[in-house]
Amino acid sequence: MIYYAIVLLKFIIGFVVVISHLNFSGKTQLSQMTPVDFIGNFVLGGIIGGVIYSDAIPMHQYILVLLMGVTLISLLNWISKHIWFFRSFTIGEPIPIIKNGKFLMDNILKRKNKIDILNVASQLHSQGVHSFQEIRYAQIEPSGSLSVVCEGGKMPSVILMKDGTPRFSELNGIEKDEEWLDARLKKIAVKRDDVFIAEFWDGKLTFIMKDGEVKRNID
Repeated sequence: MIYYAIVLLKFIIGFVVVISHLNFSGKTQLSQMTPVDFIGNFVLGGIIGGVIYSDAIPMHQYILVLLMGVTLISLLNWISKHIWFFRSFTIGEPIPIIKNGKFLMDNILKRKNKIDILNVASQLHSQGVHSFQEIRYAQIEPSGSLSVVCEGGKMPSVILMKDGTPRFSELNGIEKDEEWLDARLKKIAVKRDDVFIAEFWDGKLTFIMKDGEVKRNID
C-alpha cells in the first residue's frame, strides 16, 4: 500500500511541475510550442516515467532532476528568443517560396526536407486558392503553415527589428540593409535600444517603442 502511495505522490509531483512550467511559460497549446518545448516535454515525460515506478531513486533526487529539466528548457527558450542564430536553428525562419508570382527555386531546392510542394498545393486548396497562378507571394512559416497573398492583395507585414536588434533575414527579404534601417531611426530621432519592434508594411515603417509609443516613418 505504501508503494502505491509513493507512486501516486511522484505522479502528482511530476504533473504539478510540468503544468506549472507550461503555465509559467504561457505555452499551454500545441500551436504555441517550439521544437525545444516538444523535445523538453519528451525528456520530462521520460524522467517521470523512468522514476515513478522505481524505489531506487529518492524523492528529493526525483524533484531535483525534474527542476533541472524545467530550468534547462526555460534557458533554451530564453536563448532562442534573444539570440538570432540559435532561434533560426531551433525554431527556424519563414521560407519565401513565391515572390512577385515567381517561384524562388533556390529556397525550395535548398530546403527539400522542409518543403513538399504537393503538400503546399493541398494547403492552398484548403485556403480557397485554386492555382499557383493566383499567387503573388507565399511563404512557409516556422510552424509549417502557409501564408499566401494573391494577386491584388497586400503583402504581409515584416518585423525588421525586435528588442533593438535588426532581423537581417527579414531586411534581406525586402531588399534593405542595416544602414537603411539606421537612417530611418536617425530620421525620427529614435535609438535602437528604445525600440520594441519595427514593422514594415505597405511601404511604411512603424516603430513600436518599449514604452508603448508608436512612431511612423513613411518611405
